[in-house]
Amino acid sequence: MGNAVSPCCHPNSKSSVKLVFWEGTTMILNGKRVAGEIMFQYPDMMVCHANSFYIGHPIPALAIEDELSTGETYFVLPLDRFPQNVLSAASLSALGSSPKPAPINFGDCPFQYIKGTNGRVLIKVLPEFITRLISRGNDQGCTSPSNSFLCSTPELQKHYDQLVGSKVQVWSPKLETISE
Repeated sequence: MGNAVSPCCHPNSKSSVKLVFWEGTTMILNGKRVAGEIMFQYPDMMVCHANSFYIGHPIPALAIEDELSTGETYFVLPLDRFPQNVLSAASLSALGSSPKPAPINFGDCPFQYIKGTNGRVLIKVLPEFITRLISRGNDQGCTSPSNSFLCSTPELQKHYDQLVGSKVQVWSPKLETISE
């Protein structure tokens, strides 16, 4: 009688696993899966649980035999983007999938401060922020510094161009011939 959608057509998010790849592609997997299955399909990538990124702590890469929990989100990230094992602001900026690096727009606070079991404060990086970071290469507006929050006015853009300059233009000193 009306327009209705049968629930059998949509997979239940509690029985599926969401994978977010480095350049923003997402994939939904149904049923029980092991991290090794994804690692064998993508040998130069690692699988990380989305809610396990803490500044100053090791990158939360899963082992081959680790089972993916249903209803959870995982990031599939390139191994070469993490030269060090510890998550830092620099390694977060390296996650950007844009071919032209642009400053990170932190916007809403991308961090959550949590008290750990030992009483110390942990800085958790929110999964939404990492998702925006790894998929921003698909957004055309974020690849140029002139479109970012850094150069928000024409005057700032002019100063930026003067200071940073073009990568095409190569500097060389003006040398005068010495006559004797």
